[in-house]
Amino acid sequence: MSSSQTTKKPDFEAKPKKRSKKLKPLFTLTLGIGIVVLAFVLSLAAWNVNEEHPRTDDGVARANVIGIAPRISGPIVKLNVRDNQQVKSGELLFEIDPADYQLAVDRAQAALSSLDQQIEVAKTQDAQLKYQVKAAEDAVQQATAERDQVADTLHRLEPLLPKGFTTKEQVDETRTKLASADAQVAQAKEKLNQARVAVSSLGTLQAERPGAVATLGTAQLQLSYTKVVAPFDGQVVGLNISEGAYAHAGVEVFSFLDSRTWYVLANFRERELKSIQPGMTAEVYLLSNPDRRFEGTVEGISPAVQSQEDNVEIKGLPFVKRDLNWVRIAQRFPVRIVIKNPDPDIFRMGTTAVTTIKGFTETADKK
Repeated sequence: MSSSQTTKKPDFEAKPKKRSKKLKPLFTLTLGIGIVVLAFVLSLAAWNVNEEHPRTDDGVARANVIGIAPRISGPIVKLNVRDNQQVKSGELLFEIDPADYQLAVDRAQAALSSLDQQIEVAKTQDAQLKYQVKAAEDAVQQATAERDQVADTLHRLEPLLPKGFTTKEQVDETRTKLASADAQVAQAKEKLNQARVAVSSLGTLQAERPGAVATLGTAQLQLSYTKVVAPFDGQVVGLNISEGAYAHAGVEVFSFLDSRTWYVLANFRERELKSIQPGMTAEVYLLSNPDRRFEGTVEGISPAVQSQEDNVEIKGLPFVKRDLNWVRIAQRFPVRIVIKNPDPDIFRMGTTAVTTIKGFTETADKK
């Protein structure tokens, strides 16, 4: 066998290589088209899912916060809580010095006791005083009758004096008796007035008692205000005072977070609001603990927000900042979602929340 015969390759071995080179571009093109179609289908499916179940990471956990302010003024003598402490409803937060308010209670109580004693004394004398009034009225009537009789006598005698049927001495004597009778009538009336005043003192004292009771009640109420207690289960926030600080009535001492109810304010784009209704369930994850899933219920959608185009601030309206200022993008509106069974150890006000609207539950659909 010659060397040329050993190195020459058959024609049937070269033909398959030429065929594979022609199929490779076609396969690549088909694969690329398939990937594009698949990506389009997946994007469309994801878009449909997002339209039916809107999702946003522009949300924060919130709770209601009130200011703890005393209703009276005074130095703080007891501070029973520390900053960030969880407390139960009715627990003592701090106490204001009760000394001045206790003295006011003591004075009001003493005044009421004294008034009650005067009323009791007046009650025991009431029957006697009424008898004295009756006797004084009778005395006035008798004195008036005697005076009228003397006056009649004088009227009969005075015309007889010029005719000589009576003497001047008799007329003068009758006039003297009339003056004495007038004095007796005036004296009897004065005694009657005194008797009536004595009887009316009981009514006056009894009329004063409700005011004395109200004064005592006000003093006791202010004394009770010296102890400031938690109005509900919550958490102390922003406590920056110590015992000895002077508390002013109506001035906030620290803030108090209402841990009974937690909710999320999730800002959704305006085009997504058509898929959100009150009563829908929502799935919530907090970035502070993304492994925990929480369920909530849509309570409502804000009917208004502060627009960036408004030159004048409208107080009370929420402000949701847009991501870009140089292009027109969708406005976001806050959706309030109440959390079911929140974990107070995880929830913190201001924590970022990722929220997905799931829709109505079967129970809600049946209703």
